[in-house]
Amino acid sequence: MDQTTDLDNAVSLEWIRAIPKAELHIHLLGAIRPRTALELARRHRVEFPVDSLEFWAPFFCTGNLAQFVERFILLFPLLREKEDFERVGREVFEDLHADGIRSVEPRITLTSHLLRGVSEEAIGEGLAAAACYAHETLGMKVRWIVDFPRILGLQVGRLALEAAIRGIPWGVAGFDIAGYEGPGEDDPAYCAIFARAREAGLHLTAHAGETGPPEHIRIAINEWGVERIGHGIQASRDSDLAEELASRKIPLEICPTSNIALGAVPDIYSHPLETFRQQSLRITINSDDPSLFGTTLSREYLIAAAAFGWDRETVLKIIEEGWLAAFPPHDLYKQSEC
Repeated sequence: MDQTTDLDNAVSLEWIRAIPKAELHIHLLGAIRPRTALELARRHRVEFPVDSLEFWAPFFCTGNLAQFVERFILLFPLLREKEDFERVGREVFEDLHADGIRSVEPRITLTSHLLRGVSEEAIGEGLAAAACYAHETLGMKVRWIVDFPRILGLQVGRLALEAAIRGIPWGVAGFDIAGYEGPGEDDPAYCAIFARAREAGLHLTAHAGETGPPEHIRIAINEWGVERIGHGIQASRDSDLAEELASRKIPLEICPTSNIALGAVPDIYSHPLETFRQQSLRITINSDDPSLFGTTLSREYLIAAAAFGWDRETVLKIIEEGWLAAFPPHDLYKQSEC
């Protein structure tokens, strides 16, 4: 055996971190620095259930998706002013840059801030300033994706869409439905919202098939017309759907540690990621909520490579897929004008 060849093909955290990567599925508040979150809670006198860094990740990493969402909601009151949004954004981009990420599409749940009385101006100016910092200082591309919680229904979905359209000048490029999937009775009714988003020039993705049934994925791609699927791992339960995703080349935004932490799969070896790759589905790897799950994008690649025996060529192909699946900016947005 040629030991030199083995070393040259070894997949390590340092090697992955050095490669420029695109992060397609990450929630801004899910990437907040824990120390910053605790400081903001004290500054704004928010009663937060975690008061030390020691208990940060354990608080979020227990229970199922519905329970996780209940805890995630507690983060929204921490950001109230323009400076809060700018600070959190800048720090998140610094952390991502250190991990080798050069293009990122952070999810922001605008309605969860707006309905708490935060001004749209404060949010937009703060996030725009953070994105400009990322562009000018770190050399990163930032495309914001506005999402809304599926369980809050059509009215909140409409509010989120109109806020997303108003946010196009400061960098909003995509629209998404997120959170606990629930039974899905309202799914067909969301068609008009996604159609309006498409007409406005926004790119479309949807959390679907994370823990919900494969039918949620089918509705998202065939009725809502989304371009990518967030998670989508339940497609492994429906061979016809998996074949359709492969034939239509619809990218999946897969987040391994998140899926394990929230019980969608018991462990990395049970994850359908490698099966999807062998079935020629377009897979991308992402971190979802890296601060809350104690991970990074590079670590996500590493644990998958270690579990499935990927070599460097395989890892590079999946990294390339992330770049190819990234959304372009909206036609009305020019990041160079920062």
